[in-house]
Amino acid sequence: MKERMRKRIKEMTALIGVSGHEWEVSGYIRAALEGYVDSMWTQPNGNLIAVKKGSQPGPAHVISAHMDEVGYIVRCVDKNGFLYFDKIGYPTEACIPGRRVLVKGEKGVIPGIIGARPAHLLTPQELQTPQSVKKSYIDICVRSREQAHTLGIGPGAQVVIDSPCCEMNDPDYISARAIDCRVLCAIIIEAFRTLDARELHGDVCAVFSVMEEATVSGAISAINELLPQYGLFLDTIPTGDVPDGNTEQELPLGIGQGPAIIVSQQWQAAGKYVAAHPKLLAALRAAAAEANVMHQEFAFNCAAFMTDAASAASAGYGVATATIGVPRRYSHSPVELIHLNDVVGCLKIVKHYLKKGIDL
Repeated sequence: MKERMRKRIKEMTALIGVSGHEWEVSGYIRAALEGYVDSMWTQPNGNLIAVKKGSQPGPAHVISAHMDEVGYIVRCVDKNGFLYFDKIGYPTEACIPGRRVLVKGEKGVIPGIIGARPAHLLTPQELQTPQSVKKSYIDICVRSREQAHTLGIGPGAQVVIDSPCCEMNDPDYISARAIDCRVLCAIIIEAFRTLDARELHGDVCAVFSVMEEATVSGAISAINELLPQYGLFLDTIPTGDVPDGNTEQELPLGIGQGPAIIVSQQWQAAGKYVAAHPKLLAALRAAAAEANVMHQEFAFNCAAFMTDAASAASAGYGVATATIGVPRRYSHSPVELIHLNDVVGCLKIVKHYLKKGIDL
């Protein structure tokens, strides 16, 4: 199980799918689930829905993770072929100067570099101020706008930091960009490929959603079509187990300490809030106990953290929701870090949870 997940994480984090451009990820998931589900289709907005019919009675319910990643989009190309770009979602800006990037245009992917002003010329004020996206450009080593267009690069091209999946000294620590949320998509794929229909109650509908990083609303259309009673939403979750974190009060979560159940979540600036339904919360805790998996719990309020669960709660007929995820360090940076034991633990909990028929 662990090695299958390791392989799939490496494959999925190599895909490029900035919010609104999830087609490559969707194609990978569709191929991985072919023959393991009863039906599968893509909504016009890009959401991929896969249904596995349980042989035991029960209501339709959803399990969901988002396909998109934070990144950048080319805004324009100047006459000399340099690319100017904007953020999509909330990627960390402080680590972008001098980084290699992958630019995906209409004709494929080409390498580039985010320019960095020479340290010799920086003013004292510039030394103290991180280089922002608005003051940055990408060099793709062409001499004109026309040359860039010949390569298929123009406004709307996707940009991600070139940060391939890397195993650390302890190979169970894995670093990559797009850990959020390809790891949880991989968990759903593995659960659907290994669960038998005889173990399931009702129709289990996997929703691989779009634009979560930019809108936290991409799953709404899927909920409106499927009209489930309840949904389990999977995501990665920031941790405080680093020198500049606070594990006692601010963020008492750590990697390698088990998957995390999010009891409630609130993003005040966006006006979004949701609390886990008590029956679903109890079912997750019971699944963790049955799977013999250590887990963490946290009420993630008054912070810029939110999952599609908040939007789903008000969609369709109103959905009872719960959220579980894999802890990660260095959120929304090109070097997000997870522990493979947390991934496997989350998968075990998800499989035990999906086997239970829940009567709300």
